[in-house]
Amino acid sequence: MDLVIGTWSFCFDSIKTEEEVLKTHGSCLDVVEKIINRIEEDERYGSCVIGRGGPPNSAGYREYDAAVMEGRTLKFGAVTALRGIPTAVSVARAVMERSPHSMLSGEGAGIFARDQGFSITDTWTHQNPSIPQTGHDTLGVIAVSQDKNLAVGVSTSGAPEKHPGRVGDSALPGGGLYANSYGAACCSADGDQILKFCPAFHIVHLISQGKSPQEACEKVIQYIHGQSPGIEVAVIAANTKGQYGACSTVRAWTDPLTQKHYPGFPFILWSKETSCPELKLAPSIS
Repeated sequence: MDLVIGTWSFCFDSIKTEEEVLKTHGSCLDVVEKIINRIEEDERYGSCVIGRGGPPNSAGYREYDAAVMEGRTLKFGAVTALRGIPTAVSVARAVMERSPHSMLSGEGAGIFARDQGFSITDTWTHQNPSIPQTGHDTLGVIAVSQDKNLAVGVSTSGAPEKHPGRVGDSALPGGGLYANSYGAACCSADGDQILKFCPAFHIVHLISQGKSPQEACEKVIQYIHGQSPGIEVAVIAANTKGQYGACSTVRAWTDPLTQKHYPGFPFILWSKETSCPELKLAPSIS
């Protein structure tokens, strides 16, 4: 890999664990899937609103949203309101590679997943008061391979106490993620508001026109903030040159795993020039 960038501080350990894989000439899509899977499968990350430990909806069960997209081919796959299978990003990849469709939802997504050999491993159907009922974080990961391809993936168990069937921005192409042969971007935070702006597409479009990822991120966040000052949104982006960008309206954030407080939006960066992933703070517009 040339570069990997992930949303929020809690993806540090997963990127660090996959560091040997990052140093190879493997697929950027494989890297994105592996990093996200490691978090989806670990119940400790439930307080980050991801995977098998995530908070339930208002009916008492989890519904997962996830998507992947590859820049060079524009191939896209997504699942929404998927029940019982925490590794939702892998099901999204299966949709992309093995289905004539680009997005499957609810019961249909579950039928497809089972037909593809996925097992239902999350049968939790009751409220768990130990899990905070706040927050709207999404795990997003972008990888740029040494052959200048890009892949982006996202996964979330969705807003706590959401109505059954609710879908936010995360798995929507152009909203929660987007990639083409120039760049890739993904978003996190208040999905019900973010999806109105299609920020991931907007950022990648600006990169395609020659803007750096940082310029593109800042321009889109400035636009969103100007239209709706109260919206909380965080974005990351990268291009095929190995440049990256990040920006947000997040004034402060506390990592639910470590309780460490950050004065803004923390993201994780790994590049072939570094010996270890780095935690960085994005510029904030508020």
